[in-house]
Amino acid sequence: MASAKRDIRSIIDSFSDDLILIAQDIAREQVERAVTEWQAKHEKVLAKKSVQDEKALRNQKALERIERAAEKRRAREEQKAAERALRLEQRIIASADKPEKKPRGRRGGLLAEGAASNAPTPPPLFVHKRRRDGEIQQLKRVNHRFAGGHHIEI
Repeated sequence: MASAKRDIRSIIDSFSDDLILIAQDIAREQVERAVTEWQAKHEKVLAKKSVQDEKALRNQKALERIERAAEKRRAREEQKAAERALRLEQRIIASADKPEKKPRGRRGGLLAEGAASNAPTPPPLFVHKRRRDGEIQQLKRVNHRFAGGHHIEI
């Protein structure tokens, strides 16, 4: 009798183990089917989310590039400002070493203004021509063009 009970219990145990394995297989299949159905329904949402993630990553990289460029620009500007300050300081030191010069007074008048501007004056529009015998010919209008600071008569 004891051996029969033991045999029945072992049969029941193996049967229950088989039932547990079958139940696990069924549960796994149902979970996989539910997941695939959910993925099929939400595939568009997942695709949009992945696209948004890619855009966010690109935007983040672009923002980092912009920040690096701005930092480089600020560093260049600071360096230029430091160089300007150094040059100014050197000029101040150099000017302090030289004796002071008295400022020259400007004279008023046409000569001072003409001497101040170095721009060449255009030639006159009308030119007197003298013949070899000394007579003055009639006035003629002359067209002039400037070419590199030289006057060309046409």
